[in-house]
Amino acid sequence: MMIAPVLLQLLEDVELNNGLKARLKEQIDSAAVNATSNPRDEIEGNKELLNAIMVVVLAKLENLYGDGDDTKLYSMPLFVAQPQSRIVPLMEDHGTVAIVLGEYVRTWEDVFYDICHESLHLLNPVINVKGGNVKVSSLEEGCAVNFAEHMYQKYINPYCDKIPTTSPANAPYSPYFIAYSVTKKIPDGVLKEVRKEFGRFSKIDDVEKFTALVGGYVSGEEVEVLIKPFPYR
Repeated sequence: MMIAPVLLQLLEDVELNNGLKARLKEQIDSAAVNATSNPRDEIEGNKELLNAIMVVVLAKLENLYGDGDDTKLYSMPLFVAQPQSRIVPLMEDHGTVAIVLGEYVRTWEDVFYDICHESLHLLNPVINVKGGNVKVSSLEEGCAVNFAEHMYQKYINPYCDKIPTTSPANAPYSPYFIAYSVTKKIPDGVLKEVRKEFGRFSKIDDVEKFTALVGGYVSGEEVEVLIKPFPYR
């Protein structure tokens, strides 16, 4: 099982204070002793690894794009018997947001990919995107896929050439792939400036300001792709 060494490598690459890094390294080393190859097994070692992945991935995201907002986050992802991974409020505490991993996520590699994707949404959580009148700019999903794909390629692909089960690479005509194919053209430093200007990736409401920031990397048509509401189904 390679997820523990991968996580230790990522931990080295992330900017965190030395005390927290040391505690996370100890947690990962200890968890790896008892963790199983099936991340859905409800044992302590697996839970500690799931928590560590989420903490380190969120730290990497904040290194790239700035701190998340003050939403209270649940400490580890939860597995559900539903198709898609997503972020949700806890049933017992609607003020706390959690990542839930869908039923297609069965390996540690897929866990890593989906946590990377969903953690992008934790920077500024938007709940109930499939209901009501909630509108989310397609840039949000483009950034989530772009981050997950990059992280998987850098940390998982060196030992595993399998495409992640939930990757839009499996569905190149999907809205997720379209948003990703445009977003990946924009450097992370520019995306950080976009989030600083608008406060979040999910609400790009000024075409001129957005174009001024990203126009050197994408066309006018591609700008329209990123600012339009994402068609959740």
